[in-house]
Amino acid sequence: MFTGAQVNLYCDDVEDCAAFYRRLGCAERFRTPATGAPVMVEVVGPGFTIGLASAAAGNDYGLDVAPDRRSTELVFWCDDVEAAYGAARAAGGTEADGPVDSPDGRLRFAWVRDPAGHLLKLVQRLDR
Repeated sequence: MFTGAQVNLYCDDVEDCAAFYRRLGCAERFRTPATGAPVMVEVVGPGFTIGLASAAAGNDYGLDVAPDRRSTELVFWCDDVEAAYGAARAAGGTEADGPVDSPDGRLRFAWVRDPAGHLLKLVQRLDR
């Protein structure tokens, strides 16, 4: 029935969000329109696709979407949460909560917000 899945995040500035995820190592796979300000860009990473869509374009279809509702969290698993956190900040992400160990000590994680305000959680498994 289904052949795949992707997460779409609505943004006011699609290009700014796409640039953030490209700086984190994601590759751009699709863009429309091909020239000018994009209304949709898809970026891919290891095992995932993120669609970055214009909130205005989504509302043209009556979806009533806005990037500032901040109820979505992307999770990127990594080998070194401090390094990933630094890379995300250097890529243009803003601090939401710095690196911290989980209460049970099995994970280390941190959060940043992308340029549209979506939460990106960076998670590392700890070998203890």
